[in-house]
Amino acid sequence: MRHKRGGIEMEGPDVPVAPMLDMAFQLLTFFVLTYRAAPVEGQFIMNLLPPQPATAMAAAATEPSATNELPASLRTLPVFLRADDQGRLAQVTISESDVTNDPKGLAEVLDYHLQDPDVPFDQTLIKVDPELRYSELMSIIDGFTDAFIRAKKEPKLSFDELRPGDGG
Repeated sequence: MRHKRGGIEMEGPDVPVAPMLDMAFQLLTFFVLTYRAAPVEGQFIMNLLPPQPATAMAAAATEPSATNELPASLRTLPVFLRADDQGRLAQVTISESDVTNDPKGLAEVLDYHLQDPDVPFDQTLIKVDPELRYSELMSIIDGFTDAFIRAKKEPKLSFDELRPGDGG
């Protein structure tokens, strides 16, 4: 290929464009066909509460209001989740009693606590072992959400880290 520039003839490389365009479209096609989108995480609705009940258990008793509303500490269901060495769920403690790890046993206990009109729980504080796997925690959250729905209550879950001195 010859070019004339200012009276001087210059010779440049002859580069075929068609093969480069073919390669670009092949690469584009390859990446479009092999692309796999990341799975979408499940979403759940929850209202975050403070990590402790709003009212201290040792607070002085007050006159009941006209609506007979109990303090937050008495309406909060305490739950402790402990993990084993591999991060699997080892122990579930709800309101100071151990619960089986299977979903059916958990559902029965939650239904007892949330559907009984004499039991005032309408919110839950879940203290989680920091070593617990995320998937294990999500299965427990699903169980609680289902139990709140069965009890026709709005799911109110609050989370805190389980510390060595925590009871349950």
